[in-house]
Amino acid sequence: MKRLIALVIGLMILLGGATACSSSSSSTHAAAPASQAASSAVTQTATPASCASAGTRKIPKTRLLADLALTYGAFHRYLYKPYKAGAFHKGASGRTAAIVKAGLASAAIIALLNSARKNAAADPTLCKFVPNIDNIKASLSNLAAKIKGGTATSSDADSTSSLFDQLKNGTGFTPPSNSSLPGLG
Repeated sequence: MKRLIALVIGLMILLGGATACSSSSSSTHAAAPASQAASSAVTQTATPASCASAGTRKIPKTRLLADLALTYGAFHRYLYKPYKAGAFHKGASGRTAAIVKAGLASAAIIALLNSARKNAAADPTLCKFVPNIDNIKASLSNLAAKIKGGTATSSDADSTSSLFDQLKNGTGFTPPSNSSLPGLG
């Protein structure tokens, strides 16, 4: 029970920090509905109206990286791994706690993805990642609704995870497979 309370408090702090760190900008952001984002192609480029022509936020690349790292970690820890372990199936031990954690994590992830979208749209070089972020957000919302309803399948979790992997590979954050640490291998 103490761990659940600590998780709730931690997520509340995370959500508060994510909303407190977002700054208002004068750029125009065209928000796409979730159904449109889900049906768009992953390789689609962002529209010029949704992206700034010059940097409008301070350190958008660093903030985008931080938002995406927290999002990816929270998704894998509270949604993907518990689903693969069977924690959301009816009759599973700790199912209610897993669903509550997944719901809270989903809310935090959506807030972080909104912040990541704003940071990506604020920089012309990062603007190409806006459609990918929108696709992840739509897929995650769909997955969370299916988990809550008890109709989630393995392919739902895998497709959301693959969207994260596509974004990660597209940004160049994946080290080459033959890389090793100096002195260790």
